[in-house]
Amino acid sequence: MNNQTRMPDETLIQFYLKGDPNAMATLVELYKDRVYSSIYNIVQDKYAAEEIFQEVFICLINNMIAGKQSEEGNFLQWASRIAQQLCMEYKRKTSLALVLNDPAEKINFSMPAALPATNYHQSHGKIKSMIDMLPDSQREVMLLNHYGGLSFNEIAATLKCSLSMALDCMKLALNNLRKMMTEKEIVLG
Repeated sequence: MNNQTRMPDETLIQFYLKGDPNAMATLVELYKDRVYSSIYNIVQDKYAAEEIFQEVFICLINNMIAGKQSEEGNFLQWASRIAQQLCMEYKRKTSLALVLNDPAEKINFSMPAALPATNYHQSHGKIKSMIDMLPDSQREVMLLNHYGGLSFNEIAATLKCSLSMALDCMKLALNNLRKMMTEKEIVLG
């Protein structure tokens, strides 16, 4: 085992692929501190960092078995790139979850003076439930734009879609809300 720690990463990978589990253990031991600390510095959460750390090595093993190896041949760079991608995915999901967790709480309609309070609260509740009924992609774009304050360019980057796709989702969301409001005869002051 001690002689394996001095071997190049590529050699350890080949030993692992030929059935030597100690070779992977050596790679993990060599790079675990640097990979884990880079993950933790991004996510700032011990449990999330541990989970992402495990996902990194599962992804690496799956890629090795599938014959997809790093083009650089440097295991640490490969692990770091996968870690960064998983961290960004985690950050995207957690920031999206903050917006989507309780869309009803994010809506802040001002109460029109001419509308009685009971009618306003009933309409407000119906609109919140209609937003919840939108397809995921439409609801995400609407919440990120109106209640998250993101531009459509930022939404496209966050959701990894084109700008036109983000705009189309918003248009569809507004049209669907308009249809639901018409069907339920909801009128806002």
